[in-house]
This record gives sequence, structure tokens and C-alpha cells, in this order.
Amino acid sequence: MSLKKTGSRKLLPALALSAILAGCASIPRNESPDVYGMLYDGESTAAYATAFPVGSPAEAYGNGDMAARAGDFDRALFEYIRGLRLESEPVAEPLYRIGTIHHQRENHRLAELAYRWALEVDPDHGAGATALGIMQLEKRQYVEAAAQLESVTRSGNANWRTYNALGILSDLHGDFEEAARHFSDALNASPGNPVVLNNLGYSRYLAGDLEGARAALRQALRGNPRYELAWRNLGLVHAREGNYDAALDALARSGTEAEAYNDIGYVSMVGGRYSEATFFFQEAMRRSPAFYATASENARHLERRIRRKAASRQD
Repeated sequence: MSLKKTGSRKLLPALALSAILAGCASIPRNESPDVYGMLYDGESTAAYATAFPVGSPAEAYGNGDMAARAGDFDRALFEYIRGLRLESEPVAEPLYRIGTIHHQRENHRLAELAYRWALEVDPDHGAGATALGIMQLEKRQYVEAAAQLESVTRSGNANWRTYNALGILSDLHGDFEEAARHFSDALNASPGNPVVLNNLGYSRYLAGDLEGARAALRQALRGNPRYELAWRNLGLVHAREGNYDAALDALARSGTEAEAYNDIGYVSMVGGRYSEATFFFQEAMRRSPAFYATASENARHLERRIRRKAASRQD
């Protein structure tokens, strides 16, 4: 994919750039102290510059894309930054791609710097605006995330990630019907996407629509049979239905046997099936001494619930 220039600003306004930099703990390692160097946090770049000469920004960006696909993120960062240095003005797309690498590495300050810089260059960069909203969601800045993501939808630049993140936000607020609408929009943008289908399935589980949850999760697993989170969520659906054999089979595909028994015990406890919950917690403790603390705490919680229920009956 070629990178096109967008926007006409030479650099971030000095005050805005200074404000963003003030949040960075230190200048990232880089031989050149130029303005883009602050976005680098990998190993020394001297070897890259010698081994991979380039003659244009497009060539550097192409090298960066190849390195990113190969998982060589240090070199990808170097190449994107080298391409930017060859430009006469900032370009939003490589700044966004730099942000995605830092985001993946959980280097949130540099990711936010890169995303905001990309949006300063091109306010209509939907992927960058969505990525910033997702990062805010991950940091539990829910009000900011909602405002950011909704602004992307209003601009007409939303992608499936935008709608998927809005669906998760709606779930967090308990508005499951709104969540379903957002996940539907995400699937219209990316049909059959296992990530969206998994989130839709879990949303329907939270809403008590077990049939809808099961259908969405099975569709997600048809798209990605090794999707562990979808297997876990399907196991929770089966556990709530009381189909324990199917629940154990599904949950065992996403974790240990002890974890599967503990999860079924917890779902049974929440559903008021206390005798089944006791059995599954005891099995979790028996099957994994290392898991004893978690399962035993759940068992104690169950015992307190049983006592409260018994006391209320006496009243």
C-alpha cells in the first residue's frame, strides 16, 4: 500500500508539540535528534541505515511494511521514520503505523503521540482516530473513548474497529441492544469477522440471549477454529444452559482443565445452582493444586451465598 501525503502543516504547532512531549519520560534512542527521532524506541539504527539504503520515502515505507509483516518492528519503526525524514512535510499514514507498533508494544505515550500527530496532519484519518479511541477504551477513559469514536462515525470514516469498539462500550454501559446494532455495523464493514462475532456472542450472553450468543460464537469459530476466547465464551454459554459436558469441552480448548471446572462452578454459582457449583469448585481444586487458591476462594464465596440464602429463608 502506497502512502499519500495529507495535510499541509509542516510540523505540529510548537506549543502543541511541546505539550505532548512533556508527557514523554525521555527522548527515545536514536542517532539523530530530529523531531521524528522521538518516535523511535528500538535498538541502534546504524546497521539498518547501512544495510538498507533507500532513495525515496515510498521505498522506505515499503521496507517498513515488509518489516512489520515479518515481525521486525524495530526496523519497521526505523523505516517509517526514515521515510518521514525524507518528506518535506509530515504524512499521516506512516505516523499512524508508527502508533500501531507502539500500541502493540503497550508503549502508550509514544502511541498516543504518533496517533495525535497523524490526526493533526489529517483530521479525517479514520484509522488513526479509531486507534486513539480504542486506546482510550483500553485505559478505561470511557467518556473520552465514546466521544472520539462517535466523532469518527459522524465523519463517515469509520471502519469495523470503530463500530466494534462502540459495541464494547455499549456492553459496558449495559445497553445490549445498542451494542448489537454496533456489532451489526461492524459485520457489515467486515463480514464474518471472528473478532466481531466473538464480541457479539459475549454481548448476547450478557443480555441473556443464549441462543443468539451460541450462534454468533459458533460462526466465529467456523472462521477461526483456534480462537481461544470464542471457545471460552461458548463454554460459558453451555455452562449457563446446564450443558456441562459441552461446557467442559469448550473451556478446555481455551485453558487448563482446572480453569474449566472453576469457570463452570462460577457460572453455576451466579445462576443459583449451588450444589453443581460446589462440585465444580472441588474438582478444580482436586485437579490442580496450583489452582487451589482461586477455586477455594470461589468456594468460600459460594458458602457465604448459601448461608445468606438460608438466613433469608429463616426470616
